[in-house]
Amino acid sequence: MLLAYVQLALSMAFVGINISIGKEIVSHVPVFLFSELRFLIAILILLPLLASRGEWKASWSREEGTVLFWQSFFGVFLFSICMLYGVKWTSATAAGIITSTVPACIALFSFWLLKEKLQMNNMIAILLSVCGIAFITFTRGAEEQSLLSMLGNTLVFLAVVSEALFTIFAKRLAGKITPFQMTTAINVISFVLFLPFAIWESLHFDWGSVPFSVWGLILYYAITASVLSFFFWYKGVAKVEASKAGLFTGMMPISAALVAIFLLNEIFTRTHAIGMSLVLASIFVGTMRIRRKEVTLQK
Repeated sequence: MLLAYVQLALSMAFVGINISIGKEIVSHVPVFLFSELRFLIAILILLPLLASRGEWKASWSREEGTVLFWQSFFGVFLFSICMLYGVKWTSATAAGIITSTVPACIALFSFWLLKEKLQMNNMIAILLSVCGIAFITFTRGAEEQSLLSMLGNTLVFLAVVSEALFTIFAKRLAGKITPFQMTTAINVISFVLFLPFAIWESLHFDWGSVPFSVWGLILYYAITASVLSFFFWYKGVAKVEASKAGLFTGMMPISAALVAIFLLNEIFTRTHAIGMSLVLASIFVGTMRIRRKEVTLQK
């Protein structure tokens, strides 16, 4: 079980780090074109690995294929668009804080889609999450909130919703499709979804304007976000409950804030501190039921 926790934590840490990396990349490369390059690199890495592991042939039912498509559409296609455009218009620090609300969103979707009972602590956690987002979006801190930054914050929150749906779909496929097969399938489907938009952007793009260092960041992003993050998440979520797996998304704001401060030289303001405190409080409250259950089991 400890290994599963480490895998989930690493997966979300990569996502958080890539919030800041993605912000730097999209300042040089259009969103759709960058996403297409990311998936192309991932596919070139994953297909040989899939063949070497003897997992090339897969017999999926129509239902499993449908779940894979919607997982790609929400968890990758919409997530990438909303997150990359979101961090383009808001700070990576604010984006990292907003992503802390994923556990609360997973709890809501578990209630709506999986018909799981919504406990009082879950409702309090959701309320705190909403307050945290509202505070950093609609209040004036050390930096003025423009309409563009508010739009950016909203897009990041839509990415959070997409990430929550990604976890719900991943749990449904756990044990039916291997992590390598799911990771490869998600990247192939996402590659196809982004292709028409990427072709259009490539026709109007000056390839020579991209610094060499940015190409290195794109390679890093592809390996960590499209290969390692997916693989570790699939491995971990297969061994723990979806609600417990959702708690590890708390690694996103921590890693995102640290990278934003040290890599992008963003200032961590009082507004960010209060917003993060509210969101982290929601994570703590959301874990209370699990902690009590674990204590009961130990007795």
